[in-house]
Amino acid sequence: MTYLRGIYFRLAGVLTLVVLVALAANGALSHRAFERTLAPEVAKKMASVGSSIRALVLTAVENDIAFDELYGVEQRFDDVKNEAPEVSYVALTDVHGKILHERLKPPTGALEYFRSPEVLRLLETPDAKAVAMRVGEQYIVSLPIVSPERPLGMVHLGVDVRFVDEIIKDLLFDIVVVLLVSLFFTLELLHFMTGAKLEASVRVLVTTLERGASGNFATPSSVPEQTAFSSLSKLMSSALARVNTAYEALAREIEHGRRVPAHERLPGLTQAQAGLQELARRYRFGVERADASVAEGQLEKVRAPLFLFILAEELTRPFLPSFVKKLLIPLPGIPPEIVVGLPITLFMLIVAIGQPFLGVYCERAGYRKTMMIGAAIAAAGFFASAFAVNVLDLLLWRSLCALGYAMVFVSAQGYVLDHSAPVGRVRSFAVFVGAIMAASICGPSIGGILADNIGVRPTFSIAALLAIASIAIIQLMPQTRATRVAGTETRLPQLREIFALLGDSRFMTVTGLAAIPAKILLTGVCFYLVPLYVLTIGGTQAMAGRVLMAYAVMMVVIAPLTPALAKTRERMLWLVGGGLLLSGAGGLLLLAGSTIGWVFAAVVMVGIGQSLSISAQSALVSDHCEDAIARLGEGTVYGVYRLLERLGNAFGPLLAGILVLHFGYQPSFIVIGAGVAVSGLLFLTAAHRGAHLKLRPSLT
Repeated sequence: MTYLRGIYFRLAGVLTLVVLVALAANGALSHRAFERTLAPEVAKKMASVGSSIRALVLTAVENDIAFDELYGVEQRFDDVKNEAPEVSYVALTDVHGKILHERLKPPTGALEYFRSPEVLRLLETPDAKAVAMRVGEQYIVSLPIVSPERPLGMVHLGVDVRFVDEIIKDLLFDIVVVLLVSLFFTLELLHFMTGAKLEASVRVLVTTLERGASGNFATPSSVPEQTAFSSLSKLMSSALARVNTAYEALAREIEHGRRVPAHERLPGLTQAQAGLQELARRYRFGVERADASVAEGQLEKVRAPLFLFILAEELTRPFLPSFVKKLLIPLPGIPPEIVVGLPITLFMLIVAIGQPFLGVYCERAGYRKTMMIGAAIAAAGFFASAFAVNVLDLLLWRSLCALGYAMVFVSAQGYVLDHSAPVGRVRSFAVFVGAIMAASICGPSIGGILADNIGVRPTFSIAALLAIASIAIIQLMPQTRATRVAGTETRLPQLREIFALLGDSRFMTVTGLAAIPAKILLTGVCFYLVPLYVLTIGGTQAMAGRVLMAYAVMMVVIAPLTPALAKTRERMLWLVGGGLLLSGAGGLLLLAGSTIGWVFAAVVMVGIGQSLSISAQSALVSDHCEDAIARLGEGTVYGVYRLLERLGNAFGPLLAGILVLHFGYQPSFIVIGAGVAVSGLLFLTAAHRGAHLKLRPSLT
C-alpha cells in the first residue's frame, strides 16, 4: 500500500510541479505586460486631466487675458490634486520652458527637462499622443497649449514613481494570489478526477493482497467498480475463485467418500479429512461481506462539493463588513458599529444553534438530500444578498446562507463519520478538514479581487453559482442515511446538563478560558476588524482578502504538525496556552504600528496561535474532563463544548463593534489581543493547578 501510494504521490507531485512552472512563467510574462501597458495608461489619465487645464487656459486667452498674467492657476492645480490624488506635481511653462506656475514638489531635473529641445518640439505637434517620460522620481506627461494664433506654452503633470510601483506591486500580489489559488484548484481537481478513484482502486487491490497474505481466500460479496488496476484485480479475483472452487470440490469429494460404506472407503480418507479441517482452521474460504475499508472509497465523494460550497461562503469574507456599512439605515438604540457586525453574528448564531436540530433531520432525510437542500437554500441567500436594499433584508438573506451552511456542514460531517472505520477516522476527517482549509485559502483572496474589479453584488452572484455547482457534484454521492449505533443519536444537550457543565471547573477551564476566547478572536479580529480596518488605512478589498488568506495558509501548514506534538496532557496544556498567548500577541502587534504590514503580521501570528491550540483543545476535553464524561457521557460533554465554542463565534463581532464604537479600530485589536493573552495565562495557571491538585469537578 505504501509503495502504490508513493507512486500516486510522485505522479501528483510531477503534475503539481508542471502546473507551478507554467503558472510562474505566466506570472513573469504578466509582470512584463503590466510594465509595458501601465505607462501608456498613466499617460492617458494625465492627458485627460491636463486637457481640462489646457481648455481653461485657452478660454482665458480667448477672453483677452495674457498667458503670462493668468491668475487662480495654483488654486486650479489644488483642485486637480483633489480630483486625481495620484498627481504629484503640476506646472505651467512658456514656450521657452520657463516655469510660470507650479504646485507640489518638482522632480529632480524638472527645469532642464522642460527646456530640452525634445519637449519644446511638442509645441509643433499639439495633436501628438501624450507620452509619460521618467524625470527623477516622477513620470511627467507634457501637453502643448497652442491657440489658433500661436503656441502659448505647456502644462506638465507628474506622477510619483512610487504610485506606479504600488500599482505594479498590487498587480503582482494579485498574480501570486491567483497562482496559489490556481494551484489549490488544480490539486482539488486532480484529487477529484483521479485521486479518489485511484485511492479506491489501490485500497481494493491492497485489501485483497493483505487478505491473501493473512490466509483469507474468501471472495467479497460485492466488489466496487474500478478504473485503475482492473486487469490485475480481475486476475486476482479469478485466482481466488479457483482456490475457492478447488476447496469446495475437495470438501464435496471428502464428504462423498465418508458416505460410502466403510469397506469401500479409499485409504487415507481420515488423513484427508483431518487435512481439510486444518485448512479450514488456518485459512478462510467462501464468500463474506466486503471489508469496511471498501466503503471508505465513498468518502472522497464528499470532498469536491464541500470544497465548492465552502468556497462560495469564503468569497464574502473580505468585503461583507464594508458591504454592510454601505447598506446601513438608522436602527433605534443600535449604534452603526454594532449593526455592521450583526450579519456575521446572526450567521454564527444560526450555525451554532441549528446544527443539533439539523443533525436529527439529516439522520432521517439522508446525507445527499440534506446537502442538496442546504446548498440550494444558501444559493438563494447569495443571490438575494446581491440585491439587498438595506441591512435589514441583508440579515434575512444571510440567515438563509447560514441555514444552508449548517445543513451542508452537518451532513458532510455525518457522511464522513458513517463512511470511515473507527481506526481510520483521523485520516477520514483529514479529507473533511482539507476541503475546508483549501477553500479558506482560495476564497477570501479571490473574493477580494472580484469585489475590487467587478463589484460586491456580482461577487455574491458568483458565490451563488458556486453553491449551485456544488449541487451538481453532490448528486454523485450515494443516497444513504445515518447508521448510528443505538443510543448515539444526535440530540440537544438538556438544560440541567448545560448548567452542570457550566459549574464544572475543569470543563470551564478548557471551554471558558481557551475555546471561547479563541473563537472571539477569530470572528472579532479576522471577520470584522481586518476587512474594515484595511479599508480605513487606504487598502483595498483585495488586500483584505490577501491578509485573511494568510490565516488559512498558517492553518494548513502548521495544524497538521500539532497532533504529533500533543502526545501527553502536559504538552496539550502548553500547546493550548501557548497558542492563546501567541494569538493574543498578534492583536498586541498593532501597538508597534498601524500599517498594512503590521496587520498582516498580526493575522499570521493569530493563524499560528490558532493552529497550535485548536486541535489540542478538542483532545484536551476528553483528557482533562474525565469525571464529567463519566457522569454525563462523551456526546453530551462535547455537545456543550461545541455549542459554547460556536456562541463565542457569534459574540466576537459584537464585542469588536462595541470596542470600535468606544475606542476605534487599532485599540480594538489591542484590547481583544490583550484579553486573549490574559485568558491564555489564566488557562495555564488554572489547568496546571487543577492537574497537580487533581481537583474534583463540582457536578451534582
